[in-house]
Amino acid sequence: MNLKAISLSKFIWAFIFFQILTTLTFLATRISNPIKFDNYLEVVKYSTIMLLTLSLIISFFQKQKLFEFDVLKYIFTAQILIIYFTMIIHTDIKAINSPTILLMLISSLIIFSNNITYKSINLFTIVLSYINFTIVLLQVVNFIPVAQDNIREGLNIITDRPTGLLFNAFAMGYASVVTFSISLFFIKEKKLVVLNILGVIFSLVSITFSVTRTPLLLVAISAGLILIQNSSFANKYWKLITISMPALLIAFPLFSVLVGNSNGNQDMATLNGRTFLWNCVTSKWDQFVPFGVGVQGAFPQGFCSDDEWFSKLRHPENMFLLNFVESGIIGFLGLVLLFVITFWYSGKALQRGTGLPMAITSTFLLSSIFYVPLFHYLPFLENRTADRGVFNFFLFTLLWMAVLKIFKSDTTKQKAKTS
Repeated sequence: MNLKAISLSKFIWAFIFFQILTTLTFLATRISNPIKFDNYLEVVKYSTIMLLTLSLIISFFQKQKLFEFDVLKYIFTAQILIIYFTMIIHTDIKAINSPTILLMLISSLIIFSNNITYKSINLFTIVLSYINFTIVLLQVVNFIPVAQDNIREGLNIITDRPTGLLFNAFAMGYASVVTFSISLFFIKEKKLVVLNILGVIFSLVSITFSVTRTPLLLVAISAGLILIQNSSFANKYWKLITISMPALLIAFPLFSVLVGNSNGNQDMATLNGRTFLWNCVTSKWDQFVPFGVGVQGAFPQGFCSDDEWFSKLRHPENMFLLNFVESGIIGFLGLVLLFVITFWYSGKALQRGTGLPMAITSTFLLSSIFYVPLFHYLPFLENRTADRGVFNFFLFTLLWMAVLKIFKSDTTKQKAKTS
């Protein structure tokens, strides 16, 4: 076997395979059969080790490029190094020894240090959207179980909200926005036009079945950005769009709270209970200054509430606040700087005629306000229910990095049209 032939593209295909294997194994544990939860944990462990091995092999043969200066590379890896720094300060020995964070770190380095083609990103997305859609349909008809029981009023044909390739409906909705945006962007590719059209349709159906509101907003934003990307308006006012987009997304939860309070809708007024968690964290801010409480000590059961559901949450449904709890001020500011830089590069790409980076960056910003999509889940920690490792959402984070990288250069202005 020629180890040097292991490319970044092959690594991502392997990641997709293990993502599917891990998800299906977990779903199988929810059915009465010989597959037990311990079997699932073994799958997570060995899948992580195999991916880590592949990433180390790629790193070894690309070691000269691995640490070449790249602002995007450093700002993403800085978030993981902050977590390492926090774990060392708080002597989180089990977390330090976890291969999960190391895999995230090396994966981030090799994404920005190796070449990847437009077609590869497109094919990754098509496969993910198709497989996710298939699992969603099987869950809707109750042929296979959902990963997490979660009922919300919406489509009457749904008993439990489908979770697809992810572990809850909310994450699946955001993942489907990513596949929607990429498939829509590449829909002009003549050789893949039918596959991309189906990818768009399957992603929209998955979002609809997730019964989540914020992904619908992101669908409109992504479609709008891709629609105007080649216009003189985008070329002339890209700075205004770059500033306005994060401002709009940050204002969205505030608007929802105000509307909910005015019409008496408690779900909107509390963002489905999230404001209770956010108030909990902000009211205890002095406990997290300057370097947080570490990964293992964050959000013990009952930290914010004795409620049966809230007491089990190991995060505040907000990536910025989770960083603040785990890593203090440095973690919070690190994430803020990440989005400042990624929106700037996304804006520059929009100026050159490409709206996809900003569409996906917007998706990750809004999901970070309502969820925890970045560098979080560590398996096998004592008293932690987060057992998914990198298979929670990190694959889609890698797609975000790949899109940012491939559209960063000035030479990419027209490439997407001809690749």
